Amino acid sequence: MIGTSSAMDEPAKMFSNSRQSRAIAYPAIERHGIIGDRRTAALVSADGTLDWLCLPDYDGDIVFGALLDWVKGGYWRLGPAMMTEGEQSYDGETTVLQTEWKLETGNLVLQDVMLWPEDQRAPEQEACRVIVRCLKCVRGSARCDFHLQPGFNLEEQPKVTFDRHSTGISVQTNECALRLWCSGSLQDDAPALRGEFELSEGQEIWAVLETGATGHGWSVEAARDAVEKNRVYWSEWLKRIHQVPREIRRSAMTVHLLSYAPEGSVVAAATTSLPERIGGEWNADYRLCWVRDTSLALGMLERLGDWKETERYLQWLRRQVSRFGLPLRVLYGIRGEKREPQRKLRQATGYRDSAPVRIGNHAYNQLQLGSFGFLADCIWLYLQEGGQWQDDYWTIVRRVADYALKHWTEPDNGIWELPERQHFVSSRVLSWVTLDRAVRIAGKVKLNFDVSAWQAELSKIHEEVMERGWSEKLGAFRQRYEAENLDSALLLISVFEFLPADHPRVLATIERIEERLTVDGYTYRFDPREMPVLGNFPLGQLEAAFLPCTFWLATACAKAAQPKKAEAILQRVEQLAGGLGIFAEAVDPRTRSFMGNTPLLFSHVEYVRARMEVERVKQSQAELRTG
Repeated sequence: MIGTSSAMDEPAKMFSNSRQSRAIAYPAIERHGIIGDRRTAALVSADGTLDWLCLPDYDGDIVFGALLDWVKGGYWRLGPAMMTEGEQSYDGETTVLQTEWKLETGNLVLQDVMLWPEDQRAPEQEACRVIVRCLKCVRGSARCDFHLQPGFNLEEQPKVTFDRHSTGISVQTNECALRLWCSGSLQDDAPALRGEFELSEGQEIWAVLETGATGHGWSVEAARDAVEKNRVYWSEWLKRIHQVPREIRRSAMTVHLLSYAPEGSVVAAATTSLPERIGGEWNADYRLCWVRDTSLALGMLERLGDWKETERYLQWLRRQVSRFGLPLRVLYGIRGEKREPQRKLRQATGYRDSAPVRIGNHAYNQLQLGSFGFLADCIWLYLQEGGQWQDDYWTIVRRVADYALKHWTEPDNGIWELPERQHFVSSRVLSWVTLDRAVRIAGKVKLNFDVSAWQAELSKIHEEVMERGWSEKLGAFRQRYEAENLDSALLLISVFEFLPADHPRVLATIERIEERLTVDGYTYRFDPREMPVLGNFPLGQLEAAFLPCTFWLATACAKAAQPKKAEAILQRVEQLAGGLGIFAEAVDPRTRSFMGNTPLLFSHVEYVRARMEVERVKQSQAELRTG
């Protein structure tokens, strides 16, 4: 926490404004930290620029979107006047993001946080979204820059107006009303608010930006107190989590941060349309709730000791279950919206000219049979970890299991949401997981329920995968029936215990994936050249290496008693994440940089699974040596 000092409340010295921006355009994805209040989230780059924020919620209007369009997007910078990046980390086990600059004349520390992450807020706070920023000089002195220039949905010329009053400045950007309070003096320079300050050791600048405000009167003391309450919240929440390595706890915090507190849903990522390859077009909106990703995330939290999140999610999900036909869609809006049609913001340039920028996701109307397997596994873990069972949950289990029973032989779009339905082997494996976990759940809560039909189908799925899913030519399991190509989703065969981790076919598949889909330790989903519907792109030209697949490879290696190999995979990615411990969607092995939306729920979940498996195997091997 920023310490107190006798000089702290002295007014900062004001300098004349400069119209020249001192923010760095399109900083690397891995050079961003995240802050959030479990309703929305903001990204802050290492030069102190808040370049991504949607209001009032994750799927709301893009008020700061310079991340996707530097000219039109809007941003808020607070940091040293010189254009330079600092080092980012979180202040202990909190979500207070800290950026530190060590300059020739002095050192600066910026802290950023969003307030009130509780499930239920005080009524007067419910509609509020509040960001607190504090820039402090901790050594010497430094000239500092403040530049707030909001945008609106990446439009060409949003209408931005300022209105000063006794408690701050009202900021209107099209339909979005904001209120800014700052402890230093600012000047209107439409469409921006600007200021330059000379900070000496112990001096600090505080700023609070809010929307949906009810006229809260801010001061340095009020802002500091609110930040401290945020710290207390995360300290209390972490008491639910088992004593596990620090990096696992950070991922658990990131997963919890990405939840949508009013509903119990969870977004797949805080961003939209960050590209999977610079200049590529495979950009997607992940500010939505996937059944797969959310089930994986909450299953992870269950293993770490927090099953209460799953309880809220299952109550939310029960409201989405249909009475007939497909029991659940692939994804929903954060409030349970069932149709999220996709559109393009054609006026936006995209991150580093990687258009298009998309709003909504076309996958809402796809068939992904595998998502039911992730959900059934999540519910099984919930039971194992002591979750409080409700009869409504059985409705979910029975509906997805009965659907898998009748439809597992059909082609679907697969785990990668590909445009053409195929007989994907991973979908078959995950249908087996659906029925397997349903049988286990029934054995716990429905002892009189006849599971014989589910059990019979389990054997049929297993036999078919072993016969039609195996390729003698590849010497591995194949991506889809009648094809001769690999897919990293086949690593789920051992991850979900369809086969033992040391089964010869599992080991052979791991070897082929390492040989053909892994570059410098980073694993791709598949080779696009073997998917005609995607075009003839060489490996790495369509997308970067997918982090969940990279972590699956680590898990599979660890389960196969190869913890050193698994550890090397994890350490390579951890080095890219640095002190923040945040994982995006993918890695470009050529540039050693993150690609895709961030932070990605899927990546964090599979990282934790892999890290826990490595620790388990290492401990087991140590016990054998000493025993």
